[in-house]
Amino acid sequence: MFWSMRFLDARVRIQHPCPFCDFSKAFPDMEMSSWCNVDNEVMQVVALDGRQLKEIVSYAKENFNARQVAEGQNSALLATNDCLCNSYDSIGMIADKCDSWSVPPTIYFGGWETHRIISHNKGDLRRFAGHVKKMGRIEIVSLRDREEPDMLNSLGVVPIHFFGGLTNKQLRAIVVAYENGLFEVPARTKMDRIAKAEGLSRSTYGEHLRKAMLQIVENSYPILKLYDKGLGQTRARD
Repeated sequence: MFWSMRFLDARVRIQHPCPFCDFSKAFPDMEMSSWCNVDNEVMQVVALDGRQLKEIVSYAKENFNARQVAEGQNSALLATNDCLCNSYDSIGMIADKCDSWSVPPTIYFGGWETHRIISHNKGDLRRFAGHVKKMGRIEIVSLRDREEPDMLNSLGVVPIHFFGGLTNKQLRAIVVAYENGLFEVPARTKMDRIAKAEGLSRSTYGEHLRKAMLQIVENSYPILKLYDKGLGQTRARD
């Protein structure tokens, strides 16, 4: 018989003395995903435009001794020459001391960093939050109770920037659609009501929503295609 364990799956926003938080504060409009490869730190940065990207890359090279691995129109993949975890009180190390686990990547925006923290129980999570509060600020954004198979299946192992290219209006459109249950089956509300509440016509709101959904699908398409291929092979074997 298979016995599964239960875990707490939390999303937390944190501000604390940290070179990466300082990086985010210096460029509050920059969106960055970061993870540690043991030997070095990897950063995927998304800028507002090419000019800001040059400033971001220059900052990373000067302050982190980073090298540029790849560059797009307004994004870049950077890597440091050394692991920086031991140079400051990293959230990953604090989580480890509290019998918890910080699941990469860490997301940075507006001077805040967002972590996914897996804990065995509320006591471990409270200890983690208590340690962070001693040196900075922490907000628990979401908290879910998961069983072991469910938790394992939900782990994302490939850092992907899903929201690149979305405007503020498009982001707002998809957030309020989700919050009001427009994507549920059956839907809890109608598009007309959301549009009216947002002070928009139905057609304008619908355009923002469709463009947001299209952009997110385009950003995540390589991973979706990978999963579709894997599922197709499974179906073929069955």
